[in-house]
Amino acid sequence: MFPAARLMDPITHDMLCPCGVIGPGVPAPCPMCASAPVIIEGLPAAHVGCTAICTGVITGGIVHPPPPPPVPPPPIVKGSTTVFIHGMPAARWAPSLDLAACGVFLGDMKMAAMRTVLIGG
Repeated sequence: MFPAARLMDPITHDMLCPCGVIGPGVPAPCPMCASAPVIIEGLPAAHVGCTAICTGVITGGIVHPPPPPPVPPPPIVKGSTTVFIHGMPAARWAPSLDLAACGVFLGDMKMAAMRTVLIGG
C-alpha cells in the first residue's frame, strides 16, 4: 500500500530533492476531473495522464532541463493496476514505481508518514 498521489503533490528524481509538482493533464484536464473530481485529503486525485511539472533538479545538480514553454510537461505513465480514478490507473507515491515519462517519482518520502489515504495494487 502506497500513499495516493494528488494534484500539487511534490515529485522527485532522486527521492531526496523535490523537483516540481503533479499537475493536471495537458492539453486539457480530464473532463471528469473538472466536472466531478475525486478528492483525497482536500486535493483532486492524480491518475495516469496527469502531468509532472518538473524542473529536472536532483541533489547533485540537474538530470534534465525543463521542457521549453510550448512543449507540454511529461505525463504520468504508470499507476496502480487495481485502483482506477475516472477509468484511469490511480497514481501513487514512491516507492510504488509509479512514474512520469521523464523518470520522476511521485511524492516526497519525507512527507509520506503524514498521508492517510493508501492505494494498493
